[in-house]
Amino acid sequence: MSGIEVAGLVLGALPLIIAGIEAYNEGLDPVKSFMRWERELPQLIRKLRNQHVHYAQTIRILLEPITNEFELAELIQDPHGKLWKDKMMAKKLSERLGESFNAYQSTIGDIERITKKIASKLDLDRAAELTRSDLEAILVANPQKSNDRFEFRKRVKFGMSKKAIKALLEELDDCNKELERFTDKSERIETIRRKATKPSFANRLQRIQRYALTLHDTLSACWSCACHSLHSTSLQLEQRSDLYASAPMKASLQSSKTCFKVSFATDSKDVSQLWTWQAAEILVEEDEEEKPISLQLPMSPKMRKSVSFGDKSPPPYSVTDPAGAGAEAPSLQEVKDLCASIQQLHKSSSCIGFSFDTKNRLRGAYAVDTVHDEQSHCSDLISLEQLLDRPPTVGGRKLKLTKKERYSLALTLASSTLQLNATPWFKDQWCSKDIMFRQTNSGARAVDIDRPYVVPKPREVVSLTNGRPKRSIQNKNTILLALAAALLELYFGVSAERREPGEQPAGAFNAWALCQIIYEWADEEQENLSAAFSGAINHCLRCFNDPSTNLQDVEFLQAAVECIVLPLQDELYQFLGKSGPGYEYNMALA
Repeated sequence: MSGIEVAGLVLGALPLIIAGIEAYNEGLDPVKSFMRWERELPQLIRKLRNQHVHYAQTIRILLEPITNEFELAELIQDPHGKLWKDKMMAKKLSERLGESFNAYQSTIGDIERITKKIASKLDLDRAAELTRSDLEAILVANPQKSNDRFEFRKRVKFGMSKKAIKALLEELDDCNKELERFTDKSERIETIRRKATKPSFANRLQRIQRYALTLHDTLSACWSCACHSLHSTSLQLEQRSDLYASAPMKASLQSSKTCFKVSFATDSKDVSQLWTWQAAEILVEEDEEEKPISLQLPMSPKMRKSVSFGDKSPPPYSVTDPAGAGAEAPSLQEVKDLCASIQQLHKSSSCIGFSFDTKNRLRGAYAVDTVHDEQSHCSDLISLEQLLDRPPTVGGRKLKLTKKERYSLALTLASSTLQLNATPWFKDQWCSKDIMFRQTNSGARAVDIDRPYVVPKPREVVSLTNGRPKRSIQNKNTILLALAAALLELYFGVSAERREPGEQPAGAFNAWALCQIIYEWADEEQENLSAAFSGAINHCLRCFNDPSTNLQDVEFLQAAVECIVLPLQDELYQFLGKSGPGYEYNMALA
């Protein structure tokens, strides 16, 4: 028999033995009870019952990580059931205990021996057809009733000396303590193993942050034209679900390249300019040691990676090879004048591409063959706040964000907050006014909802002469407070300013005033929020009020992914009827 099957037989036999001894005690007349046991039999029963409880709790702790809730319930309720004999269950237990498994089997064997010895002194019925285990034989012959009680067909007899039963109880206690120690040590080792093998989301996010920061510096330097003051750069916010691949998935995954999508714009008031707006994709050339692992399984060249949202897929994440067929990216010329490079291609391609090499140089430009239908964009922008509170009217109907769009935008903003934290692209004190969408000259929606952009002020994005923007409040996690506000706004479809008009003082951003608004809003609507949104918002608020936390810390950033991004991602995927990377990550740790 396997170690797990024996554990089940003991788990079922101990209550039967206790019930048998109780029946024997109840059947004794007072004189015999006093003469033989000196009133110690009830104490014996109590000690044996305590040992059973101790054993059952340890077995439950041991089995919980390798079973789901239904399997665990079946194992506990039916100690003689099929699951205890399942070979896969035995394998899982062996892997769970590791090097402690042999010691565990020896201890379980001792507990079985003690249990059989006590059972042998009870004249309980045994199933004659079963010979491989005495405990199994008495379990089959004395099934437990629906009321969790045992009924015996004859008067039970028990013949064991006080000295012998005391020695067996002491030995059983020692075995239970050993079993508990094995379980506790295995749990600690498993915790360390999980910590060592779980995916380091923080390292991947910090890699994106480094690329975003250096790209910002390079783009700013490339505006070397005389009209540079008229130009601006906006960064498209993306979910980047490939950042959250679980460790067990790595063996079957292919490498992926990092790409940033931006839009360049020129002040349209200056009619002398040859171009006013241009979409672009910037492919990052990465060192070998920094190449990430993609979440997607290998795909054919024609297939594109995307996050589907409803029947219509959003624009693909993958990009065209920048150098063309067989060419290498270093053959592209370094961009010295970004304005001139855009001018050369802006009429021939709706999207142009650049390569960002390992020496932080921009190379290109080249035409990008996008697989989605391009809609003609106009220079007009509309903010997230406007879409929530004052949506435009199209065809006589107001363009209100759907629940799908709000869920998707919530995930995009959460992921982007962690990707772009501490970079000039994403200021700490952002709000729904800073998240912008391009309006289109065609299409039913009239607004490109699938591509949100962050459009900081020109002095924060285009020019580097003043360095990074300074914080107006000494709190390292103000950016998470802004995210909490945005999540509430997207969940309920109304901006904080519309919900609490006049609460935010005019002038400078007041983080503490916003914190009070968010706290009250979240508290009032706690029962109406979904689990993912509630957990993410509460985590943001806790972090904002904790001065010891910092998104630049690897462990804190990792926790932010696990408590904010993954739950929102799973909720979105559940809404779409499929499992996401967050689910795979939790399954990998289970």
